[in-house]
Amino acid sequence: MMNQTKLPNLLILDDEEEIAGILGDIAKQCGFEVTVAHEAGVFFEKLTEETQYIILDLMIPGVDGVDVLRMLSGKKLSVSVILISGADRRVLQSAEALAIQYGLKISGVLEKPIRIQEYQKVLMGLISAQKNESSQSFNVGKRAVKEETSANTPEEIEKAIREDQFLLYYQPKIDFKTGTVSGFESLVRWSHPERGLIFPDSFIPILESYPSLMDAMTEKLILQALAQCSIWNKQFPGIAVAVNVSPVSMNKLILPETISKMIESFGLKNNQLIVEVTETQLLENMTSTLDILTRIRIRGIGLSVDDFGIGYSSLKQIHRYPFTELKIDRSFVSVAPYDKEALFICQSAIDLGHKLGMTVVAEGIETAIVGELMKRHGCDKGQGYFYSKPMPSDATLPFLSGFKL
Repeated sequence: MMNQTKLPNLLILDDEEEIAGILGDIAKQCGFEVTVAHEAGVFFEKLTEETQYIILDLMIPGVDGVDVLRMLSGKKLSVSVILISGADRRVLQSAEALAIQYGLKISGVLEKPIRIQEYQKVLMGLISAQKNESSQSFNVGKRAVKEETSANTPEEIEKAIREDQFLLYYQPKIDFKTGTVSGFESLVRWSHPERGLIFPDSFIPILESYPSLMDAMTEKLILQALAQCSIWNKQFPGIAVAVNVSPVSMNKLILPETISKMIESFGLKNNQLIVEVTETQLLENMTSTLDILTRIRIRGIGLSVDDFGIGYSSLKQIHRYPFTELKIDRSFVSVAPYDKEALFICQSAIDLGHKLGMTVVAEGIETAIVGELMKRHGCDKGQGYFYSKPMPSDATLPFLSGFKL
């Protein structure tokens, strides 16, 4: 745990001494301890485990920024990177995507000439985030130490499944044509008796290493989602619920039959359940995934490709799966009003989805402007914090009764 009195450590790599000096001075004013390097060799000499933040110019004589990113990923340090460059903006975007693939955290992307206000905003955001993190760590005290040392073990997760500690929260999907709620996406949370609400990033990676646990949890969550859908269905007939299925469960060949029987047991129609898979999942175990998704769709159950646009699937792969819904990733939707290329990608995804007979959903709608833009460009549905954050099951019926677009 970092000493609260110690300033956050920032290392700048920029061959332009004047610019590096200005960036360093501003960072010091914002509360950083700053080290500057003008060459990659010096940069790596000054890079230590104490380094928390890096400003990296992609255009460095003798070595390009991509090489530096690659070498950084090999260092296995916990650093956050701000990318800067005078190159084409798309180069910056590609470098950002590559850095994320390398497992690096990107805290900002700034074009040269750098706008001081933008730069200060990024820096102050980092300072604020660190203060919040430190405050939470110190305020929680001994409990926080206990949480750090008590990992989410398979045994603990197995017990949680057995005791029904995994709950679903629901985020609505809004039909742009009718202005009504067409359904909800279910999102898992771990309601831990001592640690409170735990988000999936903390336990899904563990579950994926234990297929039997993942299968057990998946079945329980599908049952939970269908039970909730049957409650909605009494007042709002035909409403649907979406569940996310891990690629681990795509190896279970009896999954389609299991899901069908579950739906029947609640007296729902098969099209009231939508199985969501991410675009990147399509590249994992392709044969078994195609087998299972095809048999799920044969039964009339909906299939959604989630986070579309950030994976590496080809159009051929998208075409070969019988999807009924395409969800455009929030990284494109949220910036579409002021990023022409992101808007072009959204429009292309909408056109592609419609030509392949799919309903298109825009994820990550956080403002009325974004929602109206997606609607104007022909998107069918929207989902995001502008309409509602994910909510517990007991909040869904009041939301359905009171919602008006």
